[in-house]
Amino acid sequence: MKILNKILVWFKPKPKEDIDSRDFEWCIVGNIVAEHYWGEEKIIRRGAKQFRPGAKVYCMPEFPGMAHESIRVIGKPRKQNRLINVVIRTKLIKNFRVQKVYHPKIQFDIGSHFFYWNNRRSKNELKELEQMVKYLNTLTEEINNG
Repeated sequence: MKILNKILVWFKPKPKEDIDSRDFEWCIVGNIVAEHYWGEEKIIRRGAKQFRPGAKVYCMPEFPGMAHESIRVIGKPRKQNRLINVVIRTKLIKNFRVQKVYHPKIQFDIGSHFFYWNNRRSKNELKELEQMVKYLNTLTEEINNG
């Protein structure tokens, strides 16, 4: 009987903290650039292969050792209404910012992502995300016609 009680204590639900009971998650969000140069011939391309120009993407920075040249994003692709999870070049994203996310699938991905989980546990969560946004905005390469 003692062993059974010990096992039940392990699986007993623990009370949630304030951080875990939020109905939103903070996330770094960006938009796909309108036009960019592609290839050695510097051909002008619109958007990215998977996303239209201006599409909103939710960013999961997870390649810090490569200076964030590539970044994992979640967004709605061209001609489809579902969410996809792909790795694209960071220079194809502009207007990085921090926003609250209420979408359940994206919240689940954020909750299980190492970068956001560490920041979520810190007292300066928003400040650390803003510093990351400031850095990511320096990596954008967009053609400005004007």
